Amino acid sequence: MNRILANIRAIRGVIGAIVVDKNRALTYELLPASFTTENIKSIALSLLHLGQSMDRNMSIDFFFENGLARLYNKDKQIILILGQPDLDFNMLGVVCREAVPAISRKLDHGQLALSDTGSESNTVGPEFLLKAINIISTNCIDKIGAYMVTKYLRLAKDELTRTYPVLTGISVDNNGVAFFIKGVSVKSDQDALTAFAHWSNLFLSYCAKATNKLKPADIMELTIDIKDKLNLSGFYQLYADVGV
Repeated sequence: MNRILANIRAIRGVIGAIVVDKNRALTYELLPASFTTENIKSIALSLLHLGQSMDRNMSIDFFFENGLARLYNKDKQIILILGQPDLDFNMLGVVCREAVPAISRKLDHGQLALSDTGSESNTVGPEFLLKAINIISTNCIDKIGAYMVTKYLRLAKDELTRTYPVLTGISVDNNGVAFFIKGVSVKSDQDALTAFAHWSNLFLSYCAKATNKLKPADIMELTIDIKDKLNLSGFYQLYADVGV
């Protein structure tokens, strides 16, 4: 992925590019250092919403006072390329005829290398996963209220406990807050990560059947504050893989 984005940025006038995987709610970017994490999160959310409302397989050119941009809205991803006023759209089109399909193939094949993983471990423990569930819960309460969140969190968890015994050690209180049952130890392993990803997906699927205010594709928006760590752990990919 890095090599593809680097080829795009090598075009005269290109400032950088950002890719949003619609299915997994992952982002990949090659942007100047002046773009802060908050800038990138804001752009990614805007692109995700725009990509869901636009026609598929189309491109749009934007003309701003201080620069230009081209957006590709594909079936599974949306790509935004930012440029200076001298951006050569013709050359960009030539390069992107190969680059855009290559990005699609990378995402389809799960070749999701990030631009900078750093030295931090990609593993997340049960405490962090529980925190993720409660961040999702809190953001959903703002949209549909504590009663529905509590109901569907419990329903989804109960449906999955036979498949993922790790969930038997968790309870949900009447305010939609999940917590570990005292005295129950929860192991940190891939099964735990899959269990929490599946629980999140099933919970949002139940919500989507009851209200038009939430849907499974909202996962990125609901977890935007911890997106980077979830991304590195593989949570979003598992979330997409177990989608109902």
